[in-house]
Amino acid sequence: MAMGMEMATWKFDANKKQIVLKSKRNKNFNGAMKIVFLSAEQMVLKKGADTYTYSRVEPDKIKQNNEKSGLAGLWSLSGTEYPCAFLKLDLPQDFALVRVAFGETDRASGSWIFSPKDQTIIFVGFSELLRGKVKLADLKKNSFSLQLADRTLQAKKVKPAPIERLTFKEDDFPEEPDEQSQARLPWKNFDGMVQFLSKVKAVRYSVGQLLPKLNVLAYPTKHLAKVQADVQKPSVRFTNLSVSEGNTSQYSEKVLNEMSSDEFHFFPLEDFWQYRVVGNEKLTVPAGTFDCTVVEAVDGDKKFKLWMINDKPGIYAKIIREETDPFGKVNYSAEELEQVDYLK
Repeated sequence: MAMGMEMATWKFDANKKQIVLKSKRNKNFNGAMKIVFLSAEQMVLKKGADTYTYSRVEPDKIKQNNEKSGLAGLWSLSGTEYPCAFLKLDLPQDFALVRVAFGETDRASGSWIFSPKDQTIIFVGFSELLRGKVKLADLKKNSFSLQLADRTLQAKKVKPAPIERLTFKEDDFPEEPDEQSQARLPWKNFDGMVQFLSKVKAVRYSVGQLLPKLNVLAYPTKHLAKVQADVQKPSVRFTNLSVSEGNTSQYSEKVLNEMSSDEFHFFPLEDFWQYRVVGNEKLTVPAGTFDCTVVEAVDGDKKFKLWMINDKPGIYAKIIREETDPFGKVNYSAEELEQVDYLK
């Protein structure tokens, strides 16, 4: 059995002291394997030039050791060659390894067995990174390291943090915003926006991507918006770049000028037809604490929550986006303002 799946059937041949295996999943299991050593704790089999060593598995003992290890929980991993990686160790013995890079998510799962005697973890499953017996070192309450053959992985405990989900839906909004909501929007002056942004060189955001099964935000990329504002024309250009592991790529460009000055209330986002102002909030993000107008909006199946900085038109303190596709997959991201670079 491997991860609950039958890998082969076996038959013991007492006369020849061998085990005969038959498998449809893996041809390497097929054939006779000679028993060269057998004890209460270990069995060694030989097939041709290959030798296989097996240790006896005791489910109750595994459960007890895993529970006492203090390893159960969610851990962030560094040293995996991915900008973001998480290891979830569940009780009694399931594990999940999730790695994120450039918007792509790699998942692997299996079982884990902790040995207090030699301070190791045996990983059984479909992970190329975590497989077989791995030495555990520097075990503390909130950290440990895994010593692989070619590298050492550092693990840090992930503290649970609330993630705000967007539960409203399109039917909750009027077809068009009422005059009261329009009046409460903070960015009303096009010339004032251009004047302010003419002093800004760039805006930087961290981008958190939700991993639903782990209920944690991964931050594999950052958003860099280069700003060019011309007071004379007047016009504003946002060049939006994605930054990850030293690689930068442009994914969009937003331009605002007099011809489009009637659609600037949410710039550099597109204007929304369905939105509502839900209040004012003093929000603290990595870039500081800001007085914000909070807006909820929908665009079809896409939902947004926006924290518009009242005295910085064109700059959001935070943006949450959430969408569930027809197959039930949730796409959720949270951007937080990290820094505003001003021209000198």
